[in-house]
Amino acid sequence: MWIDDQILKYYDKDFHAEIFVPAESSIVLGSANNQDLEVNVAACGEGNVPIFRRYGGGGTVVLYSGCVVVSLGCWVRESFQNTLYFDLLNKSVIKALSNSWPGLPELSQAGISDIVSGGRKVAGTSLFRSRNYLLYQASILVDLDRDLVGRLLCHPTKEPDYRKGRGHGDFLTSLNEMTLAQKSAPSVATVLQETFEDVTRGILGEHLIAPIDSQKSALRARLDRSLAGSN
Repeated sequence: MWIDDQILKYYDKDFHAEIFVPAESSIVLGSANNQDLEVNVAACGEGNVPIFRRYGGGGTVVLYSGCVVVSLGCWVRESFQNTLYFDLLNKSVIKALSNSWPGLPELSQAGISDIVSGGRKVAGTSLFRSRNYLLYQASILVDLDRDLVGRLLCHPTKEPDYRKGRGHGDFLTSLNEMTLAQKSAPSVATVLQETFEDVTRGILGEHLIAPIDSQKSALRARLDRSLAGSN
């Protein structure tokens, strides 16, 4: 199952975002990840933790009730320039969080597209492109469950230079570990639901365009294949 389908089905809209707190734990593989190398499959089976996949690249993540997931589908002016769009969209997440969370330490981007604080990962992001259509996803750690992540994930087969071989427990941090002003994952999701679209539209500006009719058939076909159970 492709976790992005819930957004892809709105491909005929210029901008559609959904922000939510996962109700149950799950694993999400990047498009090229091998679950036998990235995931403790036996532990997932024992815990009835489902394994999904996303269209975008990047590493494997655990989603659970201490995370907030931001998913966005939109149409943009440039067909390529993924580095630019990672930068703009990560800035949107950072600004939306910072505007509503006084005292939150500075967040920045590291590696290809991680959102970090003090050299530790706070959020992983991914990007999928189909010409002028873009799917973006961010998984933000509000409360970090080190035991859960360490139990379900293997050490990644590929890692950014700034990770420096650190295990999950030393590499990851969370928003609530960074500040005394504690917030729950649902409260963070609520704030982002209220602010993310306006912030993102402001940052993307003229990069946002109307849907291109001639490109919709490829997206429809991808969605149909996924719903039929094939790649």
